[in-house]
Amino acid sequence: MPVLHLLADPAATESCLAAAAAGDSLLLLGDGVFAATRLASATTHLRMGALVEDAKQRGVALHGVEVLADADFVDWVVANDRSVTWT
Repeated sequence: MPVLHLLADPAATESCLAAAAAGDSLLLLGDGVFAATRLASATTHLRMGALVEDAKQRGVALHGVEVLADADFVDWVVANDRSVTWT
């Protein structure tokens, strides 16, 4: 059962990664986009994405993760059996 991990606090990154399993997805929201560069180079077993508006508002360039619009967020939620929010 795939899980969608919603990472809103970069300080929770290590806990999130420890709990995530192969086949899960990780979506960076809000300040979670600050972890994008580090996660893109360190994680290969997760599908990763970030909301483009959150990255723009925080001046973060998104490389190595899927760039998502708000409508894509809904698709990710529907594609997973459950979600966990990391704050």
